[in-house]
Amino acid sequence: MSPPAAAPRADRPPPWRSGLDAARANALPGAVLSVFAVGLLLSYWGVPAVTAALDEVAAWRGRLADAGVGWAFAAASTALFGGAIPWVVQKLRPSMRGETPWSHLWYLCAFWALKGVEIDLLYRAQAAVFGGGHDPGTIAAKVAFDMGVYCPLWAVPGTVAVYAFKDRGFSLDGVALKKFRGWYVDDVVPVVLSNWAVWVPAVCVIYALPLALQLPVQNLVLCFWSLLLVWQVRASRGGSS
Repeated sequence: MSPPAAAPRADRPPPWRSGLDAARANALPGAVLSVFAVGLLLSYWGVPAVTAALDEVAAWRGRLADAGVGWAFAAASTALFGGAIPWVVQKLRPSMRGETPWSHLWYLCAFWALKGVEIDLLYRAQAAVFGGGHDPGTIAAKVAFDMGVYCPLWAVPGTVAVYAFKDRGFSLDGVALKKFRGWYVDDVVPVVLSNWAVWVPAVCVIYALPLALQLPVQNLVLCFWSLLLVWQVRASRGGSS
């Protein structure tokens, strides 16, 4: 799931158009993301070194789960790949340092740590409901629930709210009270549409992998996507480093 777009303005276009515009703007990084995810899957199937490395990660996760601390891996790894690494990369860019105070690092790491535990529970629950197979029907069912229920009803609204709070300086001052329907249509729908356009192929790859590898690969894809967005922002500012 990509970070949410900026807060809406009074003169912004209709939500569906904003979502389509965001999807078009992210078309290139989305295509690169898809190639990266598919390449990772093909490497797991066909490159012994990659297979061995990922299988070792899966075995390590299994040992942590047996010790009763599997949740700690989910929290720490997602905080690292979803929060810390993208923050550090932005911090290293002089043009973006003013947008990356230390408070953002702790806030984002805490958010993505909780999100990692949540996503891990999602993957385990789907395996229990739909089964652990990797046939097209099972993958399609999991992708449909993920992209059609989990993301639009929970994941994207929560992420939009968390990032909006951060971008407003961790303050609710000056935030106009809006009915949920208006907030959802104006702020959430464009992000949902953009996420569908760029994340569906990656989610298909994730669900084609064994359960123990789904969260680690999701973390890699999330980090790769976040870094692509950092480079995209850099390019939009004239290529300054």
